[in-house]
Amino acid sequence: ELPVNFYFDDEGLLVRTVRWNRTPVGVVPTQVDYWDYEDVAGVKLPFRTVVRWTDGQNTTVLKDVRPNAPIDPLRFARPAPFQRVIKN
Repeated sequence: ELPVNFYFDDEGLLVRTVRWNRTPVGVVPTQVDYWDYEDVAGVKLPFRTVVRWTDGQNTTVLKDVRPNAPIDPLRFARPAPFQRVIKN
């Protein structure tokens, strides 16, 4: 099992993780940075996350977080089966 390194700031908030992964070219890191923490219903959440790997990166920015927001059950309904439309 490969290690995961966790980095925290002075307030105890997680600011970085580095996960080591086995690949065909050897062991390589994937780094995740967390910042722009905001209080959401009494819990500090990072509103900006950047994931970096060997050949790229991805940034996620949250604009709004609503805990326990109501969700219409129809959003989880099974979609209608695919029907091919043949044009003449």
